[in-house]
Amino acid sequence: MGGSTLATLFTLVVAIIWILVPFAIFGVRRVLGELLAEQRRTNALLEQIGGDRIPPPQPEPQPWRAP
Repeated sequence: MGGSTLATLFTLVVAIIWILVPFAIFGVRRVLGELLAEQRRTNALLEQIGGDRIPPPQPEPQPWRAP
């Protein structure tokens, strides 16, 4: 009897999560799009302010490779 109640409760929780997850994903996609647009705007503003003030590192870093 207790196992049946636990299984029913677990199934109910999984069903609720299954219904809510798509809405969360679409909400996050919109926010990530806004963040990406703001990041691009910030990068453009930084280029205008003085994009060449910080030189690139010399030599250019390379990924580590096993010998």
